[in-house]
Amino acid sequence: MRKTSMGVFAMALEPCRVCGTLNSTEAEICLSCEFPTKGRRRPAIFQWAAIGLFVLFTIPVIMTVMNQFKSKPQTPSPQPVSLRLSR
Repeated sequence: MRKTSMGVFAMALEPCRVCGTLNSTEAEICLSCEFPTKGRRRPAIFQWAAIGLFVLFTIPVIMTVMNQFKSKPQTPSPQPVSLRLSR
């Protein structure tokens, strides 16, 4: 906050980089879209947790698909039948 010439405190406003809503320069997130106004990134633990959850749910799906292809019974191909005519 800064003091104006009349002795009243005023906050400077800046537009959000994502949605354009005016927010205080001291706000940490946009009140409209919740984007970080200061450019702070989320802690790395959130990124690692997202990667871990992705792997946790993706590996069983991949294994299931692989097992279905592997376990299909192969049908024996028909053998040609030779017909002999006996005299």
